[in-house]
Amino acid sequence: MENNSVETIPIINLAIAFIPVLATMLILFKWSLNSNNALYAVARMLIQLLLIGYFLSYIFESDSGWIVLVILMVMVFSSSWIALGVITSKRSILLGGSIPLFLVTQGVLNLEPWYKPQFMIPLAGMIFANSMNSVSLAVERLNAEIEPILFNLYFYKVFYFPRSFVSKNLLRSSYY
Repeated sequence: MENNSVETIPIINLAIAFIPVLATMLILFKWSLNSNNALYAVARMLIQLLLIGYFLSYIFESDSGWIVLVILMVMVFSSSWIALGVITSKRSILLGGSIPLFLVTQGVLNLEPWYKPQFMIPLAGMIFANSMNSVSLAVERLNAEIEPILFNLYFYKVFYFPRSFVSKNLLRSSYY
């Protein structure tokens, strides 16, 4: 028997989640730091979570694969935008996230229908967030590795060092 009902969380249990927030606010107050920004951030977070909750309840109740596909495309677009700051990275996150999402939802869970929003949206969020982190870390690492090489090549071009001098230094730096 499948249970599609949403379990209501009592207010007391939700209040437990605010213990770290209250501890942070207390520390900010004790250290005489500006806690107004933190209070504003917490209020904004609560409003955003309430709005997202209502939005997700609408999505979860829908029975349309098109709505789920639009949400997935927004997730890919957003994670691509955040990962590299450019939309052209969309392919890496799309491929890096869609394949595992398909394998999990269709191979492991066998969702019926394939777009079942209660499973597809949270899983896609986790998978695309992981893809976004992986792509941004890979690009950051690539930039860190390539910067010294580009500097050496520029140095060679500007000061006309012998090619063997630059080649030896490039080889030497690639081992460290």
